[in-house]
Amino acid sequence: MLHIIFAILSGGGLFLLAGATRNHGWFIADQVCLHGAVLCDNPSLIVTTGSVLVIFAAVHLMVRN
Repeated sequence: MLHIIFAILSGGGLFLLAGATRNHGWFIADQVCLHGAVLCDNPSLIVTTGSVLVIFAAVHLMVRN
């Protein structure tokens, strides 16, 4: 579960950085935003999903123990 959360938050960070540096000469940022334009325009969707999963995992760990 924690690996999935880390992957989602890392992807959110990637799209947040790519959206901020789009059209500033960074080839990788331009390519990421070319293939994921919706996520570059709204990286908060991924970060919000990751945050909800972090809260869910924390509650799950507290209830399980």
